[in-house]
Parts: sequence; C-alpha cells; structure tokens
Amino acid sequence: MPANPLISPSPDPAVPFALAELKQHLLLFVDTPPGPKTARAVYDLYMRTWGDPFRRYCSTDPGYPLLEWTPEARQRFEQVELLRLRRFEAWGYGFFESRATDAWLMMFHGYRPSSEPGHASFFRFEFDWALPPERLLRFTQDVLGIVRCVSGYAGYFFQAQANGPLARSSFNQVYALARRYWGVEAEDLDVTAKNMLDAYKCPSWLTVIGQRLESKDADAVAAARSVAYRWQRLPGGLILQAGAAPELGDRHRHERLATYEAIAQALLPLQVRDHASFGGTRWTADTTNGWLQRFTAPDAFARMP
Repeated sequence: MPANPLISPSPDPAVPFALAELKQHLLLFVDTPPGPKTARAVYDLYMRTWGDPFRRYCSTDPGYPLLEWTPEARQRFEQVELLRLRRFEAWGYGFFESRATDAWLMMFHGYRPSSEPGHASFFRFEFDWALPPERLLRFTQDVLGIVRCVSGYAGYFFQAQANGPLARSSFNQVYALARRYWGVEAEDLDVTAKNMLDAYKCPSWLTVIGQRLESKDADAVAAARSVAYRWQRLPGGLILQAGAAPELGDRHRHERLATYEAIAQALLPLQVRDHASFGGTRWTADTTNGWLQRFTAPDAFARMP
C-alpha cells in the first residue's frame, strides 16, 4: 500500500494511534435499530466480501470492554450474541483491526427509541485510504441491497480519536485539515446521529438518499440526479456519485469539486440545519455548519478562522 499522504502522528509516545489520518468509509443511517436478521445479513456480506481482518470486538453499549476476536468468540457471537441483539443490553457491535493506522472497522449500532429518541441508528465501515474506489462502490451497492436507509455517504474521511486523552487535539487537527481538503469528510458520529432521521448531512463521493427522505422533496433529488456523475437506484436508497473516484479537493491547489457543488445545491432543501458542533475547540456551531455548507456557501466557510 502506498504511504498515507495525510496523516498526523500522535504527539504522545504512549498513544500509538494517529492524531488524524485519511481513510475511506461507508456510513448509512437507518430509522430503526438493526435487528438480528438484518445485522446477520450485513455481517455475512462483509465476511464474504472482505474476509475477517478483525482482532477485537465489543458491544457498542457504553462500558463494555474490548474482547479478543478468536474463532471461539466468533462462534459465540454468531450462534448466541447476535441472536440476542436488541433483547437485552447489546444494541450493536463493533469489530476492530489491531493496526494503529489504516485499520479496518465494521460496526452496527441501534439507539433505543424509548431512552434515546431522535437518534438515527447506523451501519459503519472503515477502510484504508488506498482502497480501490470500484470496490467501495460495489460494496455500497451490495449493502443497499439489504439495508433500507434514510441517508448515507462513502468516500474519503478524516479519522479522529473521538475518545481518550487526545480527543480535543485530534478534532482540532481534523478541523485544520478540513479547512484545506474540502473533498474529505469530517465526522463526529455521536453528534451527527442526532440529526439524521429527517435530513442528510452533506455531499461526499457517494451520497445516498433513502426513499423516505426523497419523498420529502422529489424535485430536489431529481435535480441532484441530473447533475451527478452517475446515479443508481437500489432497494435501500439512491446513490449519487460525484466522480470516478474520491477527490481530496485541495484548496491550496485550487482543486474545485464542481459536481459536489452541484449536488449540494440541488439537495439543499434536504440538508441538515443547525447541526451541533463537532468535538474539540475549533469546531463550534458556526464552523461546523459552515463546513457542512462549504459547497453552497464557500466564501462563508473560507473566511472562518
């Protein structure tokens, strides 16, 4: 694999994970917590497509420790734990590689409707930065053959350390990178999930609009189809593709993302409003919403500190 072109090493020798790094991902928001059948279908699809790169896993409910992902653990998960999803404590699971950088991840998580109303549940997949785009596209298509989503996106993103002692510095570094590279997603999933039941976030290389969201403004989605590089309708949602491959959108090199801009303008009626701030100190409500609207109000975000 070629060296990652955008990676900020950890300043703390005791923390092996990068402060921020370029990766690729697929994130789909759903309006109901994943149940055992859907989660198992996506899990099986992942294993058929990519194999099993994982070394640890855990329940996504707070307070659960990371466990070793051994053949015995995999058997227990498939035969016992997955079948109990949403019935007891576990409403989701995450699976993790052991690498400090370029690590792959699979996760599905359901928010409890009674105690966590207003949150969109999600399926989340992370890959190394150099994954061939045609493989990410094909996997997105395959997942949307199973999962009916509200919205989603895939392509480049900046991995931050959302938890731990370096979380603030990590999100601040992501902000610095996001100021320059407009084609790369910035993410604070815990915050964004509170806004994704009736809106979409912002354009990425692949932008997914589900049927329920499309029904809110079919004309806006039709306009987005007309300007997309390519589009495809699948059972789980409509994929709007912005180009042949993800782009960095380096503002220092005057790399304009014209198709991203056109899709953003078309889908403006469906975009989230008043998104809360991402983590760190440089992401405020103003800078977060300015970044989300960078393709439709570029001058406003460019002037932000």
